Amino acid sequence: MSTTDNNNSSSNNKRINIVIVNDSPYFLSILEDIAKGNNFNVIGKFTNARNALSFIYNSNYVDVILLDLEMPDMDGISFIEQVLSKRFVPIIVTTNYDESWIAKISNIGAIDFISMNNKPINELKSTIAQKIRIAYMMNSMVRSSCRKASSNINNNRYVHYDGKIVIIGASTGAPRIVADILTSIPPSINSCIIVVQHMPKGFTDTYVSMLSSRANIKVKRAEDRDRIVNGIVLVAPADYHLIVDNNHVRLEQGPKYAHVRPSANVTMVTAANMYGPNVIGVLLSGMGFDGAFGMKVIKMNGGFTIAQDESTSVVFGMARTACMVNAVDLILPACKIADAIIRAVRRLV
Repeated sequence: MSTTDNNNSSSNNKRINIVIVNDSPYFLSILEDIAKGNNFNVIGKFTNARNALSFIYNSNYVDVILLDLEMPDMDGISFIEQVLSKRFVPIIVTTNYDESWIAKISNIGAIDFISMNNKPINELKSTIAQKIRIAYMMNSMVRSSCRKASSNINNNRYVHYDGKIVIIGASTGAPRIVADILTSIPPSINSCIIVVQHMPKGFTDTYVSMLSSRANIKVKRAEDRDRIVNGIVLVAPADYHLIVDNNHVRLEQGPKYAHVRPSANVTMVTAANMYGPNVIGVLLSGMGFDGAFGMKVIKMNGGFTIAQDESTSVVFGMARTACMVNAVDLILPACKIADAIIRAVRRLV
């Protein structure tokens, strides 16, 4: 076990603070060399998961964790759950298993996975460095939002909006659920609803058409600079992040977050920073962790959050991660989510 906690590192944005948890001296050495070779700052190396937990709990300078999923004193899933129950730190799992096995455990709350199995060192260097930087960007976004939330709450700096902003994050198994929800939403609702559904290019118009055929409320594909107004559903187009900006939306093709674009995290975080307590976050069935930390930021800004439960989810991944980071106010079966949204808009919950 080795630690070099650097209390001044937070002021240097070019140095990303890494903690490595791996019981193999060989892989520990490789990961440390890769990290240092990319100008990352290794502030802790652990062959014991419990010692790593203690260090992480007591350090304010951990940006990213590289975790071996199979530690001798604690399984990786328990480790992830314990870390995320205390604070948000992006965890990248390193494993000798291949990608097909990784796909089976992609809903455990880790931000990313790296298969070390028979990979050339040069390929590993590039992959690990890229994933660490993306994880750090996510961490920076959440930390920045926390600071903004504290400042905005204390100084009442949120943008005024006469209603609520509902952000629905959805992925695998969710298109039908979104349609069912919109079927029950009245056109007179005092809210603008934004749907962020993970989907491939070319499917946005078909998806919007399907939702329009079911909904009583107007549904449209979001376009750059669309106004945020009550009584409308804006659907984020495939391959674009939807950013909420001063009563408008902006569409950008920035970096993918959580491997996806559009990302519910991006929309939720920007909405929460803009409108604070007037934001309602909803997270439905889906693989991975997108939206979980956006929900956390919504709560930090005084908003309200709802997640679909495991029993009605095709994949209980995104919502599960949101629960792990204590970002959910209500966990409900799919059939009760529309009513919960209506009640939240009317401030009845």
